[in-house]
Amino acid sequence: MTHQFRNITFPPENDGFFKELREEVNAYFKNSEKSIYGNASMYLKIAGLLMVYIFVFLIPFIFSVEPFHVFLCYSFLGIWGVFLGVNVGHDAAHNSLFKTKKYNQWFMYIFDFLGLSSFNWKNRHVSGHHIYSNIMEYDPDIQQSAVVKIFPQDKTRSFHKFQWIYMLLIYAIFIPRWIFYRDFKDIFFTRIGGFYNRPYPIFEIIKMLAFKVFYIFYMVITPFWLTEQTIVVFIAAFLLLMVCSSLTIIVILLTTHMLEDSHFPDPDENGLMPYSWSKHQVLTTSDYATESGIITHLFGGFNHHVIHHLFQHICHIHYPELTLILKKVAQKYNVQYQSRKYILPAMYSHFKLLYNNGLNIKQRPLVK
Repeated sequence: MTHQFRNITFPPENDGFFKELREEVNAYFKNSEKSIYGNASMYLKIAGLLMVYIFVFLIPFIFSVEPFHVFLCYSFLGIWGVFLGVNVGHDAAHNSLFKTKKYNQWFMYIFDFLGLSSFNWKNRHVSGHHIYSNIMEYDPDIQQSAVVKIFPQDKTRSFHKFQWIYMLLIYAIFIPRWIFYRDFKDIFFTRIGGFYNRPYPIFEIIKMLAFKVFYIFYMVITPFWLTEQTIVVFIAAFLLLMVCSSLTIIVILLTTHMLEDSHFPDPDENGLMPYSWSKHQVLTTSDYATESGIITHLFGGFNHHVIHHLFQHICHIHYPELTLILKKVAQKYNVQYQSRKYILPAMYSHFKLLYNNGLNIKQRPLVK
């Protein structure tokens, strides 16, 4: 199914759901005298995440270690680097870490230090995904390659019946594909989903190239020069880091929008969506493990994803309290809030989506 590009619009809010939700959220911050931005706990968290990353990175330099220990350190760095990205870079991209926009721009560089283009990330995620979430050919955060069928209304190919099996292998190279292919591909595309990707600044190309070279240099070349390990050890460790980071970010991301009961609504011939903006965000987004403080803190609040889509300018440190407000208001207005109690059922549901789409099994009908 191919869509002709058109401007997407949402019908007006037809009840008091979002008005009351916004009032409740505003009242929460006013009554608690809290800022919507990061607080002391958030800034201590950032410092802690950075210190752990730097310490583990320095272990092969400080101690006499065997190749096995290097592999352990780099596996950890792959996982921990994702935690840095979703906690620090993600909030900074939404200008929710600091009230001062310039500080957020500085902290977005965490993506670049991890080998990813912060410029491309913000364009795809903030200017694309958050506007067009789960809309086929408009949402640039959801894979739209022919290799996988995420959207139920997309074309079914014969090999899709096996996608619930082979996609696990493809997910394992998600990060290296992003670093070494997708970032460069984005330079040449006028549109990335529904986002108009022009002009593309020459400075951003130079910055992206410089940071990617720097990333390889400090992760592979410098350790080889300054330790007794061979270059083969650090290349292998780097590849292991890529796999660990890929599988970690896939767990965090896939469980937020792409489940067996997720909605993938289409616009009509005029680009009008079937639901208001707030209803669209709730119907196309899912939460998981919202009662787990560990997952909330490590995953940067991604498990409280519905409230994030409704209030993306608020720092994730506040999401647990705001999700409670969301649940209450959604129940009052009979709005279909979706959440899994644990992360494993959410992962299972994603692969159930792949299985159903591969066999062209119809999803449940959209709510009215």
